[in-house]
Amino acid sequence: MSYTEFGEGKRRRAHLENGTDRIAAQMGDAASRGDFIVYCEGQKHRHPNAVNEGYELRISWATDELDPSRADDIQRGMEYAYTLCHELAPDSMCWVTMHVDGEGGCVHAHATIANHDARTGQVINKGDTSLYAPRVKAVNDEQSRENGFSVLGADKEMSLWEQKRETFQPDSFDRRLGDKVADARDSSGTLDEFRRNLELNGVTLKETTKTDGKTGEVTTGWSYKAVDEWGPKRRTRKRRASNLADDLTREGIEAYFEAKQRGLEVQEQDAPAPEVLPDVPEAAEPAEQPSKDFAPDVYDLDRAYVSEMASDLQKAHIHRSREEDKPFMDERYEALVEARNHPDEQLAKLREDVDAARREFHASKEALDTLQSPCPGLLAGMHVFAKAGCNARDPVSRMMADMTAMMLHMMIQQVLAEERRRQREEAERRVYESRKSMWDAEKRLKAAEKALSNEDERESKAHAETMRARYARARSVSPSTPRSADKGKQFGE
Repeated sequence: MSYTEFGEGKRRRAHLENGTDRIAAQMGDAASRGDFIVYCEGQKHRHPNAVNEGYELRISWATDELDPSRADDIQRGMEYAYTLCHELAPDSMCWVTMHVDGEGGCVHAHATIANHDARTGQVINKGDTSLYAPRVKAVNDEQSRENGFSVLGADKEMSLWEQKRETFQPDSFDRRLGDKVADARDSSGTLDEFRRNLELNGVTLKETTKTDGKTGEVTTGWSYKAVDEWGPKRRTRKRRASNLADDLTREGIEAYFEAKQRGLEVQEQDAPAPEVLPDVPEAAEPAEQPSKDFAPDVYDLDRAYVSEMASDLQKAHIHRSREEDKPFMDERYEALVEARNHPDEQLAKLREDVDAARREFHASKEALDTLQSPCPGLLAGMHVFAKAGCNARDPVSRMMADMTAMMLHMMIQQVLAEERRRQREEAERRVYESRKSMWDAEKRLKAAEKALSNEDERESKAHAETMRARYARARSVSPSTPRSADKGKQFGE
């Protein structure tokens, strides 16, 4: 923090003598720069075993993207760095310092993240928050694209086995090996089950760990090994996972099962509670009512949803203010920060609006039409929260209700996409089973052809032996005529 304020060497001494500093702009979550330093030092004393007081990110822009002579460009870079910090560590305080006096003359930010998670009360867990370079780079690249900044390095599109398999010959070892790995992945629910299915398919998974001598970074790669039954010679062959497809590598397989697990968790959370029916006298005729499984009452918000929506709205507000060339630190921004830090009050207001909209929804004819649609539960919940957004008394509640309605709309799309994916996987599985039967038939045909070829060779050898035996017997019965002594003379001379 001292370096970002005064620099070092002659520059530092000059700033201290003249009472100046090198800060072009600064902002953060504390009241002042000094308060942020005191906060970090206090957390270090609170956690004496912690190694670091904070982590620093440095973000730089080319002069053709952010002009160091324009205050608006410096402000834009500062807001971007602040947003990036809270994207990487959403529950930790940060402080951003902007410079334009570097050797390259570029606008660059020094963003410091305090090593304290306000939600858990502990230091930042780097295993969960992941402030390592690969994730920082990935999140920064994504944020840069969203904000219209260029990204260094060419983007490499992830290769999928569905497209990559067509580049291999139908009878090649690589294609058969990739099909076995993909089949084991698609038919498994966990990583351990995937390993077992690989063994059942005759594929051996091998992990190779390497350590970079310069950076000390440890990487683990996968390779697959199987017996090549179809080549000119039966042998065991191996292929690196990255040579098959990116979605068959260690990272691709783990990401596949993580996404699958998240989908299962969402389904469990969305599953309605079991319905408890009241005792009804036998003589009473039951009233015709929609099932509770499809009622919008199952939708309810909690503190986590409100905090997440407030965070998304905060980013959207910053982005919109930047497009309109306005400062984003206004009353609405303060309200969003307050809603994110203290979601209970905003949650109570939103629940009141939702309850009123739910009562209005049940009393309307649209309720019956909605409950009879293909996705009644999701559509009903979306309708309720859209109503709540219209009836909300303040803009923050309206935006939160609108965000919730959009979330439910996305859930509907995910349900339909999951159903289409399941049907496609079922069709692919049937195709694979028929292909496997065809391969087994080809294998039996080759074995039969080989057996016939061996039989023909054996018969040829037996026939040759018989002919040689006959020739030997014929020579033993009629001895050969002696050769003439006058070999040089013509016949009759």
